[in-house]
Amino acid sequence: MTGASGRRRTTRRRTGVAAGLVAGLVAGLVAGVVAGGSGPAAASRTADRPTAIDLSTLERGPDTTIAYRRHRTVQHGPVRVRIPGRQPDLLGVVEGGYLVTGASGGRTTLRVLGADGSRRTLGTYGLASRDFVLGDEGRVVLMRLRGRGASTRLTLLSTVDGSVVARLRSQQTLQPLDVTTDAVVLSTQPPGRPGQVLVWTPSSGELRRVVRGPAGLADLRRDVLVRTPRRDGEQCLEMSTVSDPRQVAWSRCAGDVPRALSPSGAHLLTGDEWGRGHDFRLLGEAGEQLARYRVRGGSGTGLVHLEDEHTVLLGVEADGVGAVVRCSGTHCELATDLTSRPPR
Repeated sequence: MTGASGRRRTTRRRTGVAAGLVAGLVAGLVAGVVAGGSGPAAASRTADRPTAIDLSTLERGPDTTIAYRRHRTVQHGPVRVRIPGRQPDLLGVVEGGYLVTGASGGRTTLRVLGADGSRRTLGTYGLASRDFVLGDEGRVVLMRLRGRGASTRLTLLSTVDGSVVARLRSQQTLQPLDVTTDAVVLSTQPPGRPGQVLVWTPSSGELRRVVRGPAGLADLRRDVLVRTPRRDGEQCLEMSTVSDPRQVAWSRCAGDVPRALSPSGAHLLTGDEWGRGHDFRLLGEAGEQLARYRVRGGSGTGLVHLEDEHTVLLGVEADGVGAVVRCSGTHCELATDLTSRPPR
């Protein structure tokens, strides 16, 4: 998830989330079976019917408070900051401003841009393709570089001065799920093999297996793990914990993929695709469907965020225009103006 996707969240004790997951498990067992997995039935027929997101008919609501990117510009309330270079990306909000990347001459530069126009360069890197994930606290950023074959090189960097905190080299293709100063959750799914979930401890260099099988989302501070097994060719979801991943709170096989967790970690936003997609579902503590949203005549832009347990922010584009859309229950509204530069 990038900073625009809301990777920085409020803290909650692990015990509270674990209790919520156990409660969800009990509720799921009582409620019965859902779509190919154990769990509750949909909360109601109303929740199952998709609410249409039609940019041409939505009313304007309050401005979003999250930072997002429109082409080369960071927008955050009244702040407008231009990202230098090509292939611009906003990773999130850090101390002193906005962590961004931009390319020039085949090289990628990592910078902190201040709201006052200041620039602080953390590092410039070579020609090879790489991607970045900002840690939840905003103090570290993980740089991921694909090597030869399936190998991966991970470098944990300080967002203060760009110094290297820790490095990891692996012969596996590792996908980061959550990043903190103390630990990084990784998923790997080799072709034709079951894959596994790993936790890397940067301070010691330890890389330990948590559970076999792939996962799509994790939240270390809330002790939440969303596993993504496939059964009979269908994509499934299992909500559990990083500390005890075999204790499944609920399971669902409906072809959707995890996109974002709510501030408490109890609710899950899913989509019909990784990245963009046009069909989104909000799932509750027991896996029940609380709401469903479908983009009419367009798709999501990759920006996803939950303002609270029931309010979703989505970047949406259709017919050459885009905006951030806020949805809660069956009501959706514009959280930004419509422009020809879709928010990401």
